[in-house]
Order: sequence, then structure tokens, then C-alpha cells
Amino acid sequence: MKNILHSIVLIALIPLIALALEPTNPPGICDRFVGEKDAEQCREKVQKNENVDWYAVTVCNLQKDDGQFWKCWDSIQGQSYNPQALEKCGEEKELTDTQRFECVGSARSDRKPASQQANFQSLTIKKNK
Repeated sequence: MKNILHSIVLIALIPLIALALEPTNPPGICDRFVGEKDAEQCREKVQKNENVDWYAVTVCNLQKDDGQFWKCWDSIQGQSYNPQALEKCGEEKELTDTQRFECVGSARSDRKPASQQANFQSLTIKKNK
């Protein structure tokens, strides 16, 4: 019984630890699906559409219902968001899926999506002789 109560307390503390909204790489969202068929469909859909803001993906991933998650996913395609406004959408743990969806919609901005701002350089190894 003591271990069960300890586990419940630790689980309850997780939202308090997560103070900042961290961007989620879109393929990582497929971990939310338990069934392999659903996870595979997710991976296929995500591979086709990577023109999303990774911060917005993080907030959409908070949706409890998978249907609401996909509705949110479809709405963020090619859109730009204000990270501070998205953080507010992610911080509120008591929001319903509908309220969170509306919050994401109100967080749109004119900046480029986070996934398009990253300019990665290829790794080159120089050997000293």
C-alpha cells in the first residue's frame, strides 16, 4: 500500500516538474499509440507532413482523444506559432481537448515554424596529420 501511495505522489508531481514547453520531433508523437497498427499509420502520416511547428506538435500531443489529436495535427500544418502563447496552452493541465485546440489556434503568429528555422550543417571530420 505504501508503494502504491508513493507511486501516485510521484506521478502527481510530474506536471510540476515540467515547467517549460519542450519541442517534440513529430515522429516522436507516434509513441502515444498503443496498437502497432495505429503507430504505423501515425509514422506514415508524420513522414508525409513534416511542415509543422514542433512546439505546436507538443501541445497537440497533450490531447487526450486520438481524434482530437489528429484534428489538432491537421490544423497546425504549415502554420506558425508564438512559443510563449503555446506554452500557456501546454501549461494548463485542466483544459479540455476542445479548449486546448482553440488555444493552439489563438497562438498563431507570423514567425517561421521551429522545424524550418533549424539549419543543420553536415558533420565533417578533419583528421590532423
